[in-house]
Amino acid sequence: MFLTHLAIALATAATSLSNVEALSDRSESAMRPMSLKTIHDAKNMALLERYQMGRPGAQMKATVEIYAFKSSATLSKRNNTGEVPGITKPLDMTPSTCTSQVCYPGSFEAPKKADCDVIVDAQLYHSIGSLRSKPGQYVLVYAGTCVVVFQHPMGKGDNKFTLEYNWASLGKIILGIQKQCNKPDALSVGGVCKIDHYLKYNFENVLISLQRYVAPENPQTPMKSGQPGKPANSDKSANSDKSAKSDKSPKQDKPAKQDKSGKPQTPAPQH
Repeated sequence: MFLTHLAIALATAATSLSNVEALSDRSESAMRPMSLKTIHDAKNMALLERYQMGRPGAQMKATVEIYAFKSSATLSKRNNTGEVPGITKPLDMTPSTCTSQVCYPGSFEAPKKADCDVIVDAQLYHSIGSLRSKPGQYVLVYAGTCVVVFQHPMGKGDNKFTLEYNWASLGKIILGIQKQCNKPDALSVGGVCKIDHYLKYNFENVLISLQRYVAPENPQTPMKSGQPGKPANSDKSANSDKSAKSDKSPKQDKPAKQDKSGKPQTPAPQH
């Protein structure tokens, strides 16, 4: 009963966004996977960057794509030097947890666990730095049939902040969704983590969705050449194409450590 009420509450909250901003297709009774077509094919959406992360020499790696609304794509290139959390420097969401976590009901075309494992492995063991997302940006991390979508829609209040999440911490969140939802007896096709508050901040429809990946019919060319492991506006990068070819990058046996470089500890795709 609790999960039913929770799903209804989340679906109701999502209807407050416009069709462009609310990329998750929801009914009144259940959460549904996001419509990737709305991101891939929207004329007002631009692919800012594409790169890969994963184990050096691996046959399959996770691909990261960062999308934003064209009207605000240029804003993401500004170099701010101030010290205002979430505005001139990102709001560090790494210590935050899911406010709620719900599985997408269904039994047809769920993502393959092996493909989702590639994403989790890349984020936990072969990532450096953090995912950084400005308001209205949508970040897709996919491998094979599996994709993780980080949705940070534009909105009022604290949705105006730039959010930052340590990649390894995101990997743990995805692992949690996978354990709960991506198993035979779950009767689900993925799941979603919702973060609606952290410290003194409140957010609307900041979501991390694990679901099946559907490739676009007409892929966009990224505005910025992909530098594997380097999110938009990030100062760090993970494995590059060169390191993947030479296989000289050190392998990690433990989850990537969280940044301790003095990045903001308070207030990640714009579309």
